[in-house]
Amino acid sequence: MTLQLLTESPYVQRGRYQAAPTAQSADHMLDEMAMVISRRLSVYTEALLSAQADAVEMSQQDLRALAFIIEFESLSTGHLGQLMGLSHGGATSLINRLESAGFIQRDRCERDRRVVMLRPVAERCEPLMRPEPYVVDYITELAQRSSASELTGMYDFLTRCVKVLRQDTLRWLATRELVK
Repeated sequence: MTLQLLTESPYVQRGRYQAAPTAQSADHMLDEMAMVISRRLSVYTEALLSAQADAVEMSQQDLRALAFIIEFESLSTGHLGQLMGLSHGGATSLINRLESAGFIQRDRCERDRRVVMLRPVAERCEPLMRPEPYVVDYITELAQRSSASELTGMYDFLTRCVKVLRQDTLRWLATRELVK
């Protein structure tokens, strides 16, 4: 599956994303990087998720829920509902669909048997969560223009960003408050 970009589209803004900042201040670059990581990547990820959902004939909501469960390795039913913005009934319906399709299993939480945990079924989920080959190809092409030390730095930076975002999400799930 490939997401085709219409470069002549009136929605494609020319020059918005520069390959390398030239005369921009460090503060502006940091602000822009924060915007890319906190907002822009999610927009394009959601668009890709829509295309993937169409290709595998799943609803975008089901695939998004499955991505949350896989990313966190397990989630309580309440936390999945919180992440998805669903009522208890809506979350139950979604969970029933994923379970009957063999994507997840329900288990009781070891610490509190009242809590139901959702865990991915690895062999069923793995094909859905692989990166798209064309994305891998494009990143590989971009990476060939960078040195090993630049790639190591980018990888380290991105993994630290994801770690912070994950910790913030887990804090929000536990307290319903974001770190400010």
